[in-house]
Amino acid sequence: MEKRVSLKNNLGKRIVGILNVPKGKPPFSAVVICHGLKGYKEQRHLKTLACELEKNKILALRFDFTNEVGQSAGNIENLSFSQELKDLKSVIDYLTRQKIVDHKRIGLAGHSLGGQIILTYAPSDGRVKALADLAGVTFRDGTTNTEKTIREQMPLAKETGYFFVYSGSKRKKFKIKLSYLDDLLKYNTPARIKKIKIPTLIIHGSNDKSVPLRHSRVAYRLLKGIKKLVILKNMPHTWRNPKDYKRVNPVVVDWFKKYL
Repeated sequence: MEKRVSLKNNLGKRIVGILNVPKGKPPFSAVVICHGLKGYKEQRHLKTLACELEKNKILALRFDFTNEVGQSAGNIENLSFSQELKDLKSVIDYLTRQKIVDHKRIGLAGHSLGGQIILTYAPSDGRVKALADLAGVTFRDGTTNTEKTIREQMPLAKETGYFFVYSGSKRKKFKIKLSYLDDLLKYNTPARIKKIKIPTLIIHGSNDKSVPLRHSRVAYRLLKGIKKLVILKNMPHTWRNPKDYKRVNPVVVDWFKKYL
């Protein structure tokens, strides 16, 4: 069963999400699903994962970060990595207030920038018991598509204070303040990954043109606890067809069934 939910973040701004609630007797284990840059909760790869978790008696909550392109408050122009981390905490706080959720069995899944968000966040919150990093960003070395795009715009961006990113799913360009990069670069995600002790699954496609596979290989090496790296042959950065869903979703579901 899908249910739209609305909650407030630490600033009192609205976060909009969708709960996929399993049939059966609660409480259920739960997974929070985090989208990437220019992403949103209705994207097909996120929705199909949520539905697959629901079928396997795991509650799923996918939501739009504030200051993004989805339905939550704010404009992507004011995007902030720091605020996305705080939004995630607000979402977990919300889940722990729900009687249908087993508060001791909460996991996080994140795609692309959402992967970096969960890897950066997880060591700070003992309520999180397992992770699934899906083609996530691990470090900033200029090799991701977004970084290349920003670098090309940098001379003009330094004058205007903005850069632009294109969303294929929304079919438009979005303007983001250059201060977003200063905020993002404050976070040493590799150092945070070294502090992760909970079971962590990493999935990456061999044909990812947006985030190089090396990001996931580095993250896997840095992890100290139970871990698994799955490299899917010919898989792109964002999977959009049923054949690809069937390769990704069962692996993620099995991970959370085992460790939540």
